[in-house]
Amino acid sequence: MRAPRMAAIRSGLLPVINQMSAAGIITRPGIMTGQVLAGMDALAAAKYQILLMFILAGASGLAAFGAATLAMWRLTDGRQRLRLDRLRNQTRK
Repeated sequence: MRAPRMAAIRSGLLPVINQMSAAGIITRPGIMTGQVLAGMDALAAAKYQILLMFILAGASGLAAFGAATLAMWRLTDGRQRLRLDRLRNQTRK
């Protein structure tokens, strides 16, 4: 059951990777623009922007991994079989 979890994590990280590849080339990131307008060196502002993008990518990776792992734990049994009956709310009698 590793393949579905890895596919889910990959799908969760795809927007962040696309954003990182376009930052600075197509778009002008907000923190970089603000620091340059405030008089900071452009190279230092770019370093801060890169650091911020890596922090956001790491947090997104942890969130995607956690969500995929918890979903697999909740929706499968001990023999790694999908249990769709666990999707419904279970009411106590």
